[in-house]
Amino acid sequence: MSNFRKRMIAIAAVACVLLTSAASCMDSNKKDNGSGNNDSSAATDAATEDSNAPTLEHIDNEKGNVVVTPFQSGSPADLGLASAPDEATALNAEDPTAAKEPATEIVEVTEANGEKATDANGQVVTQIVTKAAEATTAASVDNYVSKTDSRYCLWIDISKDQDYVFNDDFIEVYFKLKENIPKKDYAVRFNPDFSTIGGDSLKPDKVIQGNIRVGGSIEAQDVSSETGFVAYGDNVSAKPGEEVCYRINLKNNPGMAAMLVWVYFDSNAMEVEDVIPSGEFAKFAATASTGEKPKN
Repeated sequence: MSNFRKRMIAIAAVACVLLTSAASCMDSNKKDNGSGNNDSSAATDAATEDSNAPTLEHIDNEKGNVVVTPFQSGSPADLGLASAPDEATALNAEDPTAAKEPATEIVEVTEANGEKATDANGQVVTQIVTKAAEATTAASVDNYVSKTDSRYCLWIDISKDQDYVFNDDFIEVYFKLKENIPKKDYAVRFNPDFSTIGGDSLKPDKVIQGNIRVGGSIEAQDVSSETGFVAYGDNVSAKPGEEVCYRINLKNNPGMAAMLVWVYFDSNAMEVEDVIPSGEFAKFAATASTGEKPKN
């Protein structure tokens, strides 16, 4: 067995040991129903929370050893993550805590004795009454507190001794939005770690993060002018309580044989229902696995 194959197998073994909560290989199918005030600390909090999460990076020293290094805490720029959008991009939505407009309904009139009142023709008399305004339990944008959680997708395939080339969407994350969450932009951040069949780290020229906008429309990501290797997340819009398909995509992928992608999201606003390989990648992703950081 070649030294490289030994190194790649060692990477897989170490990753599997550290990620003991990994789900089994994904073979489920999901229907495509893909169609965030973006917290600037989301990426930093995510990196801090997963400070012990493994990466595929390794040092090939003279003895051929494999060293799996953890994510390092730091700013979004240090981690290769895009900065949060300017405040001007935040959704300018109505206050979700505002009381709803009073509604009306038609009710039957009853006599003092409890019987229905009738007119000269024997028809039941009705009247229009105003219903009391319903209070909403939606959280206020000002009072809302986010909580960062994470999921990963891990894949290694050296069976053909070659790099795999795939582009466009390659990971789909299905989120279930919670009811009564504020109308705003919810950041979904991802940190990609790729490796070639030669054991070299493959870094995108640009990583573009995405958002889930609740309560309004949002422009789709436009990477048409990008010429380098780009990894980018979707911009999608939805309503509270809906299921959202968030995709992670690649453009101008030169080819890879292994990857570990961590996805960070606000667990106070949404829950992960599924993480699956998609697009061209799904055709040969039988060895892909997904899961979450083991709980202490």
